[in-house]
Amino acid sequence: MTHQAQVAAQGHQHLMVSKAQDKKSTQTELHQLNNNQRVEELARMIGGVEITETIRSHARELLN
Repeated sequence: MTHQAQVAAQGHQHLMVSKAQDKKSTQTELHQLNNNQRVEELARMIGGVEITETIRSHARELLN
């Protein structure tokens, strides 16, 4: 598990963990990402809220 795109890109698969809370409980979900989702998630990790084509290109480069 990592918050660093450079580390996440080295894996053979990419799992994303998400968490949702309400007043009574917390739920955690685990999602296996396909290649397109993986590019988008790496781009989000690199660029934050605003994802540009340049950032997506960098994410693709990390995966190759």
